[in-house]
Amino acid sequence: MSQPQLARQICHDLGFSESTKTKLIPAASSRILMRHQSSKEFNSSFNYRSIIGKLNDYEKCSRPDISYQTRQCAHFVESPKVEYGEAVWWLGRYIRGTEDKGIIYTPDPSRGLEVYVDADFASNYDYSDTNVDTGRFRHRYIITYTVRTLG
Repeated sequence: MSQPQLARQICHDLGFSESTKTKLIPAASSRILMRHQSSKEFNSSFNYRSIIGKLNDYEKCSRPDISYQTRQCAHFVESPKVEYGEAVWWLGRYIRGTEDKGIIYTPDPSRGLEVYVDADFASNYDYSDTNVDTGRFRHRYIITYTVRTLG
């Protein structure tokens, strides 16, 4: 299951050209997005809210590999700062290089219900910020079910 047309739409909305360089990973592993209250406002070179909406659809339907970064960027949709715009730009460059990727479901008759969970127990908590939203528990899951036929 893939959505190359949505990937192309996201890249188009970000203003990418054919020569836009791609990234190999969805985000810089050395950076965690915090509130950055003293940073400059995002310059609105693209519609931040619209891109976040498209990224949410994309990650939920066919690209769980971008869930974490999409969620991080979505936290700041009300008043994005420069750092958040850069993070979305980075994620877009990753999508540009992997737009043909997706989820492959292969039924396995020897298995039934399977649940995969990934959890984050407040690792992004910002001790300098009194806002409790920086310390919330976050999780994602995938549930698969293979029907066994009697033969």
